[in-house]
Amino acid sequence: MPTVSVIIPAYNAAATLPTTLASLRSQTWTDWEAIVVDDGSTDSTAAIAQQLADPRIQVLCCANGGQAIARNRGLAVARGSLVAFLDADDWWTPAALADRVAALANHPTAIAAYSWTDYVDDRNQLLHPGFRDRHAGGVFGALLANNFIENGSNPLIRRSALDRVGGFESRWIPAEDWDLWLRLAKLGEFVLIPQAQVRYRVSAKSSSANLHRLERACCGVLEHHLTDAPPALKAIGRSAKARFYKGLACKALTAGPRDRSRGWRSARLLVLALWFDRALGREGRFLGILTVKILLTIALGPIWAARLWRRVTGDRTQHGASSHHP
Repeated sequence: MPTVSVIIPAYNAAATLPTTLASLRSQTWTDWEAIVVDDGSTDSTAAIAQQLADPRIQVLCCANGGQAIARNRGLAVARGSLVAFLDADDWWTPAALADRVAALANHPTAIAAYSWTDYVDDRNQLLHPGFRDRHAGGVFGALLANNFIENGSNPLIRRSALDRVGGFESRWIPAEDWDLWLRLAKLGEFVLIPQAQVRYRVSAKSSSANLHRLERACCGVLEHHLTDAPPALKAIGRSAKARFYKGLACKALTAGPRDRSRGWRSARLLVLALWFDRALGREGRFLGILTVKILLTIALGPIWAARLWRRVTGDRTQHGASSHHP
């Protein structure tokens, strides 16, 4: 039996799946199996997966059900005592699995190990770093306030813990991973590898690029977990929403159609962030930079706004901003 099972949901991922599988093969930890779940793709994803398969990689071809269902289908046939999920457009640095396995071995009370994330574009170029929070141990409150794990390609999880909490719930797509991390955080401890080992691809085709759907799902997850949270944590609801909308306002400038509507969407989300927590009004630098970017995007469109920003500031990252802090 392999120690680690890596579940790779893939939908129309013909262009990116080879990079994802190459990163898996380059792992210094080699005791793994991979299950590529072709979720009813209409391109050549299934054929490419079969071409790239080897004795450690199996391919499941299923009717389209969405990412959450595809992950659960992979989990149903996984044999490892440790499980990781890796989206078919993301990839890991070579030591990602080895470091996670070692972290769980060194912390027998922990049920999940995670690292930091860097965001890249369709050309595999760095856009911006993700969160650099240092939460470990009991993280439910911190995770409820902010999804610092950020994506589904991050944690390595003990299979026994997944069996206890169940798999992904499709009603929370595209925030089903945050919901699962919260259920796991109620069960046991998390351990951090303080390195950026996940490369998360930002694409207009990704499910999280649909901001309205993401907004509804994340608010639903937050409200759901607040209902049975300890009284001391219920008070963080508004500040958690404010931080979420703050990040979403930044994300709006780099997601969705490449037109001036990005600026208007970002402005709406920023207003909601300020409404939930007026203390954000004291973050003068953040508000100033984001407001300038919003105005430039509305006036010039996102492409010319980004070019002008780079020319004036010398910042080469997309819009010169993290998705969380501009």
